[in-house]
Amino acid sequence: MEWRDRIAVKSAVRTGKPCIKGTRITVYDVLEYLAGGMTEDAILSDFPDLTRDDIRAALAFAAAPRTPLGQLGDVMLLLDENVSHRLVSLLAHEFPGSVHGRRQPCSS
Repeated sequence: MEWRDRIAVKSAVRTGKPCIKGTRITVYDVLEYLAGGMTEDAILSDFPDLTRDDIRAALAFAAAPRTPLGQLGDVMLLLDENVSHRLVSLLAHEFPGSVHGRRQPCSS
C-alpha cells in the first residue's frame, strides 16, 4: 500500500492540509489520536469512514522523507516586485531560472 493512494492535499479542503481521501480528516488528526493513546480500534469506532489502511497511510506519510529545497527539480520562482531583487541572486543556486517581477514583461 502506497500512502499516496490514500492521502490527498487540496487547497479547498482543510486549508490544504493532507487529508485521508474522501474525508475531511487530516493526517495530523489521526497522528494526534494515536499519540494521545487511542488505539486503531477506537479511532475506527469514532470515525467509521476510516479504514486500517487509512491509519497506516497516515503513519507512512509522517515517516516519508521530505524533499530538501535543492532537490525540488525544475522549480523556478517569480519574485514579487515588492520583494527585493537581490533575492534572485541569493536563490539562484537552489532555484536556477528564477526572476524578479519587475523584469517580467506585462501580459496583455
